[in-house]
Amino acid sequence: MTDLAEGDHLRACTPENMARADAVHAKYPLMDGHNDLPWAIRQGFDMHFSNVDLTIDNTNLDVPGIIYRKLHTDIPRLKKGGVGAQFWSVFAPASLTGPDVVQVTMEQIDLVHQLCDKHPEAFAFAWKAADIMPIFESGRVASVCGIEGGHQINGSLRALRMFHMIGARYMTLTHNGGPGWADPAVELDGSFCVEAPLGGLAPFGVSVVKEMNRIGMVVDISHVHAETMHAALGATRAPVMFSHSSTRALCAHPRDVPDDVLVKLKENRGIVMVVFLSKFVAGEFWVRGGKTGATIIEAADHIDHAVKVAGIDCVGIGGDYDGGALFARGLEDVGCYKRLTCELIHRGYSDEDLGKILGLNAIRVLQECEDVAAQMKKEGVLACEEHFGEEIYETNAKKLEKK
Repeated sequence: MTDLAEGDHLRACTPENMARADAVHAKYPLMDGHNDLPWAIRQGFDMHFSNVDLTIDNTNLDVPGIIYRKLHTDIPRLKKGGVGAQFWSVFAPASLTGPDVVQVTMEQIDLVHQLCDKHPEAFAFAWKAADIMPIFESGRVASVCGIEGGHQINGSLRALRMFHMIGARYMTLTHNGGPGWADPAVELDGSFCVEAPLGGLAPFGVSVVKEMNRIGMVVDISHVHAETMHAALGATRAPVMFSHSSTRALCAHPRDVPDDVLVKLKENRGIVMVVFLSKFVAGEFWVRGGKTGATIIEAADHIDHAVKVAGIDCVGIGGDYDGGALFARGLEDVGCYKRLTCELIHRGYSDEDLGKILGLNAIRVLQECEDVAAQMKKEGVLACEEHFGEEIYETNAKKLEKK
């Protein structure tokens, strides 16, 4: 990583580069892999859009209900950043279990639908990959849901299928703390997981991956242990994604992706969407110009490294806005994406390659997952009937046990 003085992290944001970035963003949709605005709306505004005005720039709004007290996302800043499509995280914490976590997940998916209904001039729901470009060309943000943790299905593939039917298009196999059938990178208390006692995926975890393939849902392996990354890549028929992770070669955090996984990702035709949270970009104590925290330079370094190892067709962007506090300087909110585009222009990327990184790679992964699902349907592959843990209804087997 290059040693630059404070302020030089915006070296590439010249008028010439910004004009080119504007043109690139006008042609290609920036499809970000992960944004936690729905959870921020829940925490800070009681799930009521009437309590927050997303049509204005809320940079200076203090929101006591949100742990970080700030919103990183609103409509003016999305436009400024040139965002054309967004995977909205429909997160529920792993501290929630049982029917409660299923209900909260449904409510979070509903929040995304309500976002589109409340602001139809700015957002439209995308049900399939082919919806994204027309929505982008209409000047709106194509909106897709991503579930951020396998615990949210409560061990039920039936719940998984229903979440897909109401709009969820990816699921992260674990969050912090695992669902019991996949090993996470980080425990619920924030401690790092050294061991992977399940070997990555339990048999039910393999069934989850295969069922996601069958219904056309992208397998997201951000947040998971490295062993889980390998196991998922070994089990899947479709491309996978890292919705918000950087590269471990440049930042030794277990949430980031090792090079041997990036090599397999290239073979899989999946995507790693580089995250902007400073601790995943340069570690907790990186210092530049007398200030702690990564900058846009280090974020671009991760893109360079991912391109070098996985290839230009397997890299994207997953900012994780509204999901953390300290972002790489120069990338403080959703209005800053074009600064990163300028930095990549400065590094010599062509417009075509920029288009791939911004969003075309992500759209391709979605489409190829849909294609695999269509092929499995032709093959006559039926829904999996497994369940993890006890069923919540009284089965015939349970009735027999009572006799």
